Amino acid sequence: MTGGADATRASRPVGGLAAVLVAAAVWGTTGTATHFAPGVPAFVFGAVTFGLGGLVLAVAAGRGAVRAIARPATRGWSILGAASLVVYAVTFYAALADAGVALGTTIAIGSSPVFAGLVEWAADGRRVTPRWVVATLVSVAGMVVVTLARSEGSGPDGAPLLGIGSALAAGCTYALYSWAVARGMHATGAIPGGPVAEIAERARPNARGLVGAVFGLAAVPLLVLAVVGGHDALGVPSHWPVFLYLALVPTALGHSLYALGLRSVSASAATLLSLFEPVVAAVLAVLVVGEHLGGDGWAGIVLVVVGLALLAVPGRR
Repeated sequence: MTGGADATRASRPVGGLAAVLVAAAVWGTTGTATHFAPGVPAFVFGAVTFGLGGLVLAVAAGRGAVRAIARPATRGWSILGAASLVVYAVTFYAALADAGVALGTTIAIGSSPVFAGLVEWAADGRRVTPRWVVATLVSVAGMVVVTLARSEGSGPDGAPLLGIGSALAAGCTYALYSWAVARGMHATGAIPGGPVAEIAERARPNARGLVGAVFGLAAVPLLVLAVVGGHDALGVPSHWPVFLYLALVPTALGHSLYALGLRSVSASAATLLSLFEPVVAAVLAVLVVGEHLGGDGWAGIVLVVVGLALLAVPGRR
């Protein structure tokens, strides 16, 4: 009996790691998908993706989303996660416009594991492990190499300093979103009546409901932004297959898997695993879009995989 229970507990982190990796792989298809809708402003992709996807997640969660907002134990985490998600969607695409795709992506995605570690240390008193530090350094270095290898070398026309600030804000708010969802997953509250065990089980937040609440709250301002700022792009019928794919697969499916992983994986580990996203994006860009990725780019992919393997391989007890 003890061996079976230990095996079950050991399988939970592995399943969580797998869910986050699959989510990151799904997110990596976003860039290739946008290739089939040329001319759409970057912020419109962000607003439509998270707006429509947020509505889908909220509707799918149904009463669970309402309960997550109404329940005091999860209400605050839902609001914090939604606010962080809105700021992330805006600042990330602003970073791409002002700092350039390569630099903006590198700073935003690369800084999120660092911010996640700082948030958990400051708020939860959780110290990062030497393994996490080494894995982060190796993976971020590899992601930087991969991203720069895909850059065409042309500088952005916007304000680089503003873009860098936007990218850092995106990395910070993405870490806050991950932390808020992770904390909401483990929040509990007392429900009167019934045995203690039954009360505890009923009080545990539902993953689908919490994610639906977060994305449903974030969808409202993002859809307003999409309609006001991107009405021309929304009026082109050929853009809608791409919009629907981005809303249903990378957003609805990807973030559902990510939230599932956060039930057993810390926010700092999950944001580090999400660095697998640019690896998938780079490979698809070569295979589908026809981009060229030299030896340095493939070397960067190897570094990212090695860093993630350092985190995923179980350590000695």
